Parts: sequence; structure tokens; C-alpha cells
Amino acid sequence: MSHSETHILKFGGSSLKNASLINQSANIVAGHMQKAHPIVVVSAIGGVTDTLIELTNLDQKTEHKSCRIINDLELRHRRIFDEVASVSHPNRGDLQDLFGRLRTTFDDKSLKSEHYQAWKDQILSIGERASALIFSAALSEQQIESTAHESSHFVKTDSTFGKARVQRDATRKLIRKFINQSQAVPVITGFIGSNEKQQITTLGRSGSDYSAGLIADALDADHLEIWTDVDGVLTADPRWVPDAESIEQLSFGDISELSAHGARVIHPKTIQPIQNKKTTVLVKNSYNPEHPGTLITSDFDTNGSLKTIAITGPFVRLQIDQKYAYDLFEKLNKWSADNPNTKPIEFRQQSEFEAVRFSLKQSFFEDIKEQLSAWAAKQNTLFNLDDNLYKVKKFSNQFNKGEQLSGRVISLLAKNNIQPLHTERNYDERFISFLLPEDEARRAAHLINNAISKTKPVIDLFIAGTGAVGKTLLNQLNKLKTTDIEFRLIGTCNSRNTLWNTDGINLDTTLNWDEAEQTNWDTLLDKLTKNQHRDLIFVDATGSEEVARLYPKLFANTIHVVTPSKLANTFEQSFFDKLQSLIQKHHSSFNYETTVGAGLPVISTIEELQSTGNKITEISGVVSGTMTYLFNQLEQDVPFSKAIADARKKGYAEPDPRDDLSGEDVARKFLTLARTLGIKIEREELQVESLIPKELKDVDGKTFLGKLSDYDSEWKQRIRSAQERNETLRYTGKLKDGNITIGIESVPQDSPLGQLKGTDNLIQIYSEFYNQTPLVIQGPGAGKEVTAAGVLSDILKTVEQLT
Repeated sequence: MSHSETHILKFGGSSLKNASLINQSANIVAGHMQKAHPIVVVSAIGGVTDTLIELTNLDQKTEHKSCRIINDLELRHRRIFDEVASVSHPNRGDLQDLFGRLRTTFDDKSLKSEHYQAWKDQILSIGERASALIFSAALSEQQIESTAHESSHFVKTDSTFGKARVQRDATRKLIRKFINQSQAVPVITGFIGSNEKQQITTLGRSGSDYSAGLIADALDADHLEIWTDVDGVLTADPRWVPDAESIEQLSFGDISELSAHGARVIHPKTIQPIQNKKTTVLVKNSYNPEHPGTLITSDFDTNGSLKTIAITGPFVRLQIDQKYAYDLFEKLNKWSADNPNTKPIEFRQQSEFEAVRFSLKQSFFEDIKEQLSAWAAKQNTLFNLDDNLYKVKKFSNQFNKGEQLSGRVISLLAKNNIQPLHTERNYDERFISFLLPEDEARRAAHLINNAISKTKPVIDLFIAGTGAVGKTLLNQLNKLKTTDIEFRLIGTCNSRNTLWNTDGINLDTTLNWDEAEQTNWDTLLDKLTKNQHRDLIFVDATGSEEVARLYPKLFANTIHVVTPSKLANTFEQSFFDKLQSLIQKHHSSFNYETTVGAGLPVISTIEELQSTGNKITEISGVVSGTMTYLFNQLEQDVPFSKAIADARKKGYAEPDPRDDLSGEDVARKFLTLARTLGIKIEREELQVESLIPKELKDVDGKTFLGKLSDYDSEWKQRIRSAQERNETLRYTGKLKDGNITIGIESVPQDSPLGQLKGTDNLIQIYSEFYNQTPLVIQGPGAGKEVTAAGVLSDILKTVEQLT
């Protein structure tokens, strides 16, 4: 069968790691045979090249270890071969011979001593040569005629072993001679060439991709397909930005530029041979073969498509007095002359009066730091050092259209308290670059990718607690319609069970607890903190002290917390101080509006007043919707015991009403208000009146509820006494002069407090500006709907802070 098109299919080591992946790759080749003549280029099986490098680094005293490594390699390849092809296939004998040659080459001490790099290249070539034999046999097993080819027969290079330079004209002619367009499918080793003496050479980093580009050029291929382990070219390196997305299409120029600046994409050498041809390039993922990948062509108009981030490093920045700078520059160039991986050595000086800063690759610095220290001592000078730095480069065509995008990126970093050590923006280029410490580089890459590279930011949520508030919140999230952000519920739990799915839990369906695992906070914390490179909001709706005590670890991993639980803010003062310190240090967000007044904007109002310099002098009022409901019922002659039972039934009171009647709820709310104002105060310093009869303080819950009716007449009399004075009772709190008092207060019936109904709260705030008439906040202070709505509002507020 004759086909008019030629397709080059290159499979990387990650696409050939085991028999299953090799068979899948063979199926891909078979699929292309329907429309074209495929030519296959293979890398070594995943991990093999690293093992071979380890082998070349062994000395003569480690014979036992070298034998074990070679035996293990041979066994691995034979096992894979036997899983994909018949043991009678002739390539199996060739594979055995190949490992015999590996042993002979490794033991060739004269070659190793005379020309170590040539010896090393021969050993490193074994990986691709073995891979080609296995892949060709796998094709034969699928009734596809195939032959294995060693590219050293036709890829001609100079003698720069380890990073040989290809002689393009000679290579092009030999490829056309050796690789014909016959029925058999050639399987060609990538990465390998040979010099004029027929010695094997290797092509260096991304050598197999380069081999595929050379073959595509020589055969005027219509299509080059590169199979790897990611969904094409991504907006960022997924090791740094887990939410990086695939780019649908790019031009050859885009790829060349991205690669030149260190992006983890196709090496520019791969594109170079075909950049002036009509060959299309498609980057696909062997682990997700259904994904369309990224199409790269010579004539694609990228327009707004180039939205990529590159992260390179680590670097070291040296700062030294300007009078020593030229001498140091000469020294650095001298020390780097024999090391091709050290350049560029960058240096900058803002003015002639300021110190000079040099940027070096950290690996180079480690090699020369003793020489550098000796030089500095001789000069009788010192240098400042910042290490473990990374460059974050944001690419976009929009940079060429003005500085609006640059301003957005810089503002985004400033908003999140990220201050680059250096910013580079050349007005005729399509990128802006920031030099940052590793942690901040990771945050910056994620922020920029989420805010600018993506169509809309993705915010991950974990909701702990699926009781009344948590369950209602899940329902409200399901109904929430947002166009500018995407929420992804990665997990939820109660005290017994946990559901977890990093791809997102569907809120449209009932949670399937049958698929849950047992709740273990050590395991959950590990999962949550490993998720730290995304925007993650942890919602604590548990009321659990154990969970509240986890906040420091969450903040330390830049996880943001939203909670209606009053616990964390009202533990010991030292714990509160630790939270605030971690929040500031790690740029985390902590929103707890619903801890006081449910859905009422009490905390935010206080913070806004403080931010304008308006000093608050007093906060007082009713902050318990449960207590408002209770006293409303007493005013209507409802017995004390029945009022409490009704409050429990309607969800206004806790299952054990003593949690409300003790005054502890109100105490924690006023303690939260005080600490939000910056007042240092412990719980023991509050004066709190309890409504629990002394006799019932320590009895079990059932006995407590059963005995409450004994106190109905007492409460009826207290209400009547107040009413005879045209007053009524309210449970109030007051924060003034650093002191907090909480208890029952008799107030005029026609006063704002006296007229409170239902579960309303009323908070009065006096300040320097509101010193005669207070600022009053009033509204429902209890109920799962208003509390959940307040939590949702805090989530949205957190999103605002993040984006």
C-alpha cells in the first residue's frame, strides 16, 4: 500500500516505560498507517539513561555494583521484550548481544582512560538501541512489518562527545539513502550519531527529539508527532503550577522563544531543521492519549494564544562593591571557561554609586565557591549572597501591544506582598521576568497563571463539617452562579468519613459516603499541604478544637481559612498571636465574619473603621440570637423550659443548651471582637454571668432537660418584675477600656435592645467619630441559612483577596 504522506512518530522514555505503554504506542503507529507511512523514533525506556549515567560514574573498585546494574538492566529489557513479542523473534537475540557489547565496552579500560567521553557515549547509546529492538518487535507482533535502525549509521556529527554537533548536509543525504519509504516501518534510535571515524556520539539534551526533527527534514515529512507525559505544551511547568493548562496551538517561533528561555517544552533544536517547512508538529500525552495536545505549525498566528510561564533556576545572586566588580567579572569568566553549563553570567548596576550584582547558576557557584572565597579574602572584601533564587518569566503577545499587561502582573504580585529582587522588561520582547526566592517564585507562578494565563481562576475548597451549616453551605455553593471564577470542591468530611477528589466532587448529586474513607486528620493535613500550589480555601464548620488547632499548619502552607467556629480566635492569647504572625508571614487569608453575628457584617465593619484610623472606644449589645429568642419567648409567657426546647428544635440552640446558657458563646464572641481590635486578653479575664442553674451544671443532658421546668416560675417572675418597670431582660455584653462584662441586663421596652425580636442581634459601636450616637448593626444572629450565607460571603471575600 502506498501513502502520499510521511509521519514521524517520536516516543519519549515516559511513553515506553513498560509493556502496556509500548503496546499502546504500537497501536498509535498502526492507526497512522491508515493514512500515511509512519517512521518511528524512540528514546531509551524511561529511567534507563539515568541508570546508564550512574554506571559510567562508577570507578573500578565497584565491580560488583556495576555487574548488578548491567544484569538488572538486561533483565528489565528482556522481561519487557517477552511481554510484547515472541521469544522466537530474532530481535531477542540481538538484544542479548547488545548487552554483551555493553559489558565489553564497560570493561574496556584502555578506551575509558584514553577518551572517557567517547567511552561514555558508547554506553549511553545502549538505551536507545535496546528500545528500538523492543519496539520493532512489538510492531511485528501486531503483524506490522518493521525494522530497527541505529541512527549512528546516518546521523553524522563532529567529535564533541556528549553534545555532538550534527553535520546537516551529510546527515540529510544519508537519511534519504538508509530510510526508504517501503512497506516496513523503520524504528530508529534517537539521541545517537557518529563521527567520521564511525565512533558513536550522543546529541545531548533532547537529542531524541532533535533526531526526529532531522529525519522529518530529510524526508520532507508532512507531520511530526512527539509523545510525552504531559498534555502538550502547558501554560506552566506542572511541577510548579499544578493547574497549568494545555495550549491548543502555537507557532514554531513561539516554541523556539519559550525553549530559549527555559520553558519545559520542545527543545529549539527539534524545530530548527523544519522551521521553514510545512511540517506540522503535534505534542501528545501517552498517559492521556485522548487529549488533543498542542499543534505547532510554521504559519500559525498566535495572537492571544501565547500565555505561558517559564521557571528557571536555581540561581545565586552576589552583591559586591563596584570597585571590585570588573576584577570579579574577569575571574568568573575564567572559572567558567571550561564549563559550558555555567553561562550566562549576568551582572547589573543601577548607578555608579551602588553595588554590582552578579547572577550565577547555583551549580556553578557550588563549583567555585572556595575559589571565590579565596579571591574575596585576597581583596580584603566581602560579598552578600542570596541563593536558591528562580526566574519566573511570563510570556504573552500582549506585551508587544503596550504596558497594560505588565502593570497587571506587577500589581498582582504587589497585591499579594511579593516583592521581586529584580524585574526585567524589555519593551521589544514578549515577556516580563522576575527574580524571586523559591517559595515566592512558586506563589508568583501560580498567581500569574491563575489570574492571567487561564480563562478564569480555579479556587479549590475543602469543607470540614457537614452538619447544619456545612450541609447548607454545600447547597448554596451548588446554586451559586459565577462567571469569573470556578470553584472546585476537592474534599469534605465529618467526624467519621472523608470524601476526597482533586479533580472535584460533583455538587449536583448527593454526596456518596459509600466511597468515603475514615477521617484521619494527619492524613488529611498531608493531602491538604501537598495541594499548596493551588489557591485552596479550607472551610471549618466543625466546631472541633482538634481542627481549630490545625490552623497554624494550614497557614504555614499558604492555605486560606474561612470559619464560623469561634474556637481558634479564643484559645490562649499566644495561639491567637501565632496565627496572626503566620498569616502575615505566609500571605494566608483568615476570614471569620460569622463568628460574631452570623451573617451580619460586624468584623468587617470593625476592620474598616480601624483601617481609616477611627479608634473604637466601646462595643456593646446582644450578640446571641439564641438569647434573643429565649427572652422573646419569656416575654410571651412561654415557660423557660419550653422556650429552650423550641430553640433546640428550630436549630437556634446547641444540642446541649448549656453551651448557650453558660454565656460561653457570647464570651467567645466578645473575646473575638477584643482581639480583632488588637486588645490582648485571656478568657479568664472576662466577667460572665451564667443562666445555668447551679444544681444542673454537671448533670447529664437528659437530666438537665428534664429538670429545667423546676425553674419556670422563677424566670416568669423575673420577666414580670422587669415588665412592671416598663423594661425587659436581654443578655448583653460590653467591651470598654479593655474590659469585657457579660450577663443579663434590664433595658427599657421601647429601646432598640428592648424591641429586638426573633433571633436578632444588635451591636452598638462607639468610636472617635461615632462618639455621641453609636453605629448600630442589627439583623438575624442565628440560623443555618444566614450563617452558611455568611460563610459563603467570606469565601467570596477570600477569592477577592486572591485574585
